[in-house]
Amino acid sequence: MWNEYRKMAFTSIRGAKFRSALTMFGIIIGVSSVVTIVSLGEGVKQQVTTQAGEISDSLVVIRPGKEQEASAFSLDVLRTYVDNNTGSLSEKDWQDTLEVDNVSSSVPVGIVSGIATFEDAEYNGNIIASTARLPRLLNQNIEFGEYFTDSGSTKKKVAVIGRDVAEQLFGENVPIGKSLQIRGEKFIVQGVFEQQDSGTFAAININNSIMIPYESAKDIGGNIQLLQIYVEAEDATQVDAVSDDVRETLIKNHAGQEDFTILEREEALEATNAVFYQLTVFTAGVAFISFIVGGIGIMNIMFATVSERTREIGIRKAIGATNSQILGQFVMESALLSILGGFFGVLLAFVANAIIRVTTDLQPVTTWQVVAIAAGLSVVTGIVSGILPAAKAAAKDPIASLRTDA
Repeated sequence: MWNEYRKMAFTSIRGAKFRSALTMFGIIIGVSSVVTIVSLGEGVKQQVTTQAGEISDSLVVIRPGKEQEASAFSLDVLRTYVDNNTGSLSEKDWQDTLEVDNVSSSVPVGIVSGIATFEDAEYNGNIIASTARLPRLLNQNIEFGEYFTDSGSTKKKVAVIGRDVAEQLFGENVPIGKSLQIRGEKFIVQGVFEQQDSGTFAAININNSIMIPYESAKDIGGNIQLLQIYVEAEDATQVDAVSDDVRETLIKNHAGQEDFTILEREEALEATNAVFYQLTVFTAGVAFISFIVGGIGIMNIMFATVSERTREIGIRKAIGATNSQILGQFVMESALLSILGGFFGVLLAFVANAIIRVTTDLQPVTTWQVVAIAAGLSVVTGIVSGILPAAKAAAKDPIASLRTDA
């Protein structure tokens, strides 16, 4: 019986291809949006997890603001946060962490206000002021040239840039020896970072950043927003003690207020993943609206289909079709529309993910669970949307249906 319903549904859909395609459009968009967005979130989380696994478990991250506010995952978000004066870190905070027991190194991450220029080109990305130990803490390698060192070069006007900066500002991959200008001062490019995965553990995207020595950044004037401090304990077993001692030190500097957050590696990873989860849920929720719109579209088309096929319903009932058979026929047609929409939506999502992989640094990860959930939602949407039109069809009087001209 259900096989007969399926054949009849296919026949009906093929008989109105254009209308059926428009009907499925909402489901296609809903499924493709959900699968693509969740795949992007999962891919970024996996990249962040991989990055975190490569970074020393002795690392402690200090961020401005309370914990619930400081769980942002990018420098741009942190910069906005500091601009709103809800929390700050100072150079004294950084220097004082160096005096804490069992601390082997402490590295500041500051944003320099200004725009980098080269000839007629401008780059409005991140200009980061830091010290020589930052790449080692983040396990970030230099692909061309070299990073600045602590021995005599921290006052020099030198810069190490990301791959995106090299291509967009200089139009080449290896602009070693060329100079860019920041606030009227020339900085010689002496290194280019390796391409970084899109994961942004510790909130730095190396690809679009220009790194200059902290002392040189101070010399050119302007405002340096100290957005993070990375503190490395001498041993992983001392991380908890170091965190507590650093907290006590900074509370003294901040007049007894704990307007900052100290995160160990796993906590920073959890905070970052929590943000990605929230973004994924929000965007998927917006995409879910497409299912509602698609369901309404299917329901409207099915009501129109029932009206157009009133005479057919009357004939079927006259030769013995029961109400349940009529109901099953139209529910199957509605469900088949949504199943086809779900199928094409998943295909569209795979195409979108492939394009994203080729054209960006992002690496979406599509799991079978996501595909199953999206496909299941499309089936449920089709069945629910088809129940009322099918019930209307099943309730038609066969005599009155045979008399209609429709």
